[in-house]
Amino acid sequence: MEKLELAACGIDCNECDIYKAAFDRKAAESLARWFKRQGWIGKDEGVEAIMQKAPYCNGCWNKTGVHWCSDCHLLKCCEGRQFNHCGECGGFPCDEYKKWVGDYEHHKQAMDYLMSILR
Repeated sequence: MEKLELAACGIDCNECDIYKAAFDRKAAESLARWFKRQGWIGKDEGVEAIMQKAPYCNGCWNKTGVHWCSDCHLLKCCEGRQFNHCGECGGFPCDEYKKWVGDYEHHKQAMDYLMSILR
């Protein structure tokens, strides 16, 4: 099993298609429809365009590269409190974190990772 590379929010970067799109064709394929809907690639573009334009994210803690959400309120909160991730906070999970989790399955997985660390 690979070591978890947790983002501030608890997402494991090893499982994140946005993080992996530069080097993992399958990850890039999974993003194509969504990227087209967002207008990030053209309607006639696909996997090659995604991989060519990557990286989209080098992870939260890579300050020399690109981060998917450059104004992430969870990352900023962790940085301000000098936490590695939200799970280190005594108020975890706070209302902001719960709002971020919402109905997104990969966000729920992130919360599960952090909760497992706390146990």
